[in-house]
Amino acid sequence: MEINSRAVLNNGVLMPYFGLGVFRSPAGEITRSAVRTAIEYGYRMIDTARVYCNEKSVGRGIKDSGISRKDIFVTTKLWKDDFKNPRQGLLESLERLQLDYIDLYLLHWPFAGYVEAYLELEKLQKEGLIKAIGVSNFKIHHLQHLKESGASVIPQVNQVECHPENQENELLDYCRKEGILMEAYSPLGGQGRTLVNDPRIWTIADYHHVTTAQVILKWNLQRGVAIIPKSVNFERILENSQIFSFDLTPGDMDILNDINLNLRRAYDSDKIDQRPEESFPRLIDED
Repeated sequence: MEINSRAVLNNGVLMPYFGLGVFRSPAGEITRSAVRTAIEYGYRMIDTARVYCNEKSVGRGIKDSGISRKDIFVTTKLWKDDFKNPRQGLLESLERLQLDYIDLYLLHWPFAGYVEAYLELEKLQKEGLIKAIGVSNFKIHHLQHLKESGASVIPQVNQVECHPENQENELLDYCRKEGILMEAYSPLGGQGRTLVNDPRIWTIADYHHVTTAQVILKWNLQRGVAIIPKSVNFERILENSQIFSFDLTPGDMDILNDINLNLRRAYDSDKIDQRPEESFPRLIDED
């Protein structure tokens, strides 16, 4: 595997296993520069969302890179405010990104009405406005409910929090059987976590002469899970991409597998509709 290695999704679309996430990256020059720099370093997938309020900055960074549109895989996500009108939500994201189509469009959470919203994504995909469709933060029963409710398209991707402390093994097995690519956000454990300081991971990193972050990222890739590590630091963006010169041994993988605590930072998707409205990010327009 190399930085441009791609998975074949269940509809034949090719998606990079590795990309840049921009969750909590502030709109403006910081995000624009991070995206442009990542592409210069070889990244070919950028993951954003309506609720991140930085789609314009992502689009500007992609344009500044000078790389052909067909060579950049862009993911964005439908927020709950647009579940009743996914077409409008998509068109507005396309306008902000200054793109003609989205490579991967995800339902951000299984908010109430997610089945109806997903069925609308199927229509938009048939029109060519979206190359691949999928979901984020969906558990097995959410995926099963989609199927039972008449969805004709198996989600191409399910993006979830996934790292050695929250391995989602049962969900990963289910996705593999259903032909759904699992993609990890917060692949390093999330902001403020001490996973990179775990002495077990330090031992592995020392052996391979790499960083603990590189070990953690490579662990998910070797499980066949796509990853979108987030950073706006140019050195860290480069470091995260330099994980293709070594492979973890079966013993290394066993050590990392033993770290699992089923410990997640993200909100419980089964309770997402009970989350207080004031706790959600406020949607703002970029300059």
